Order: sequence, then structure tokens, then C-alpha cells
Amino acid sequence: MLGGVISFLICIWFYLTADRLKLNPLQWVAGALIVFYGTKAIWTFLILKPLMGAGYTHHGMLGGLMMELAGALLGALACWLFRARVMLKQAR
Repeated sequence: MLGGVISFLICIWFYLTADRLKLNPLQWVAGALIVFYGTKAIWTFLILKPLMGAGYTHHGMLGGLMMELAGALLGALACWLFRARVMLKQAR
């Protein structure tokens, strides 16, 4: 749930930036979603799941919230890097 809210805010952020830079907003929003959910999937399935083992499926509410929050924050960081290193350079 938290990841969905953050991805929605990232979509708005990328749309407004692309519109301001006179770029195609749809392709940049799609790119942001791919980067966000790709980073989140890599974090969840390639890093977190092997590290936690059985604890990945048997955790409390706070553990689940922390795993979701960590993935969402890493996804947001990856989107910020994508915006800074690719999108803003494309506009120049």
C-alpha cells in the first residue's frame, strides 16, 4: 500500500518535470515506474528474501512495514538518480 502511494507521487513528480522540460511525459512516467518497481523487486526478491530466509514469510506487522518502507525508499532513491542522471541531461 505504501509503495503504491509513493509510486503515485513519483509519477506526478516525473510528469510535472517532463512537462516543464518539454519532454514526453508518458514515456518518463513509464520509465519512472519501471525503475521504481524494478528496484523494489530486486530489493525484495534478490536481497531481502535470501537474507531473511524463513523470517521473510513469518514476521510481525512492524517487520512487514519496515520491509515495505525500505523497498519504497530504495525505489524512490533510484528514481531520483534516474531523474538526475538521465532525464535532466536529456533536456539539455
